[in-house]
Amino acid sequence: MKTKEKILETARVLFNTHGISSISSKSIAEEMGISYGNLCYHFPKKDDIILQLYLNMQQNVEQQFKNIKEEVINLEFMLSRLKILFEEIYKYKFIYLGITKVVRHFDHIKKHAQDQFDQRWNILDTISGFLIANGYMKAFKDEKQKDMLIHALLMVSNSWISDAEVFYKGKDDEKIDYYMQVFFNLVRPTLTEKGLEGFKTVYEKSLS
Repeated sequence: MKTKEKILETARVLFNTHGISSISSKSIAEEMGISYGNLCYHFPKKDDIILQLYLNMQQNVEQQFKNIKEEVINLEFMLSRLKILFEEIYKYKFIYLGITKVVRHFDHIKKHAQDQFDQRWNILDTISGFLIANGYMKAFKDEKQKDMLIHALLMVSNSWISDAEVFYKGKDDEKIDYYMQVFFNLVRPTLTEKGLEGFKTVYEKSLS
């Protein structure tokens, strides 16, 4: 890893463990065993580190959403991809725990986050259309019902980490699987018998 990448990885771990407010650029440099000046050469301000980590996270999550869309022809494989998506989100949990603060602090991040939300909405809209056309999902009674389901799915993907920090009481190594099941259960009532078979296979794997 190059120094710049090591700084980002060290900061990500420290932010996840202690929160953004508790960690300074100096503490990141100390954790790495490098000089403060060396760190500032790559990232003059802590805000620059936060911004780059946010952009890295969004790029990785966006790629996983695209992978899910591309693999929609195989329901089981597509649903299995969700675990990779949830794991990627969890790697950057400090962003989701402090998303309101981050968005308020960086105006361009707010716009970027809104654009990403719209893109992911369109991906889920496309996926639902495919699932309905191929007999995996029941047709929605109207656009509002579809929109509310998509919004609910995005709400879970964007906020499950905050919920987990306060309300989750299970084993830590089962946390991601639990919230995947919450996500799955929003979709399950809309599935046909054909869709339920594929859902059951993936759901049971997530429990094992």
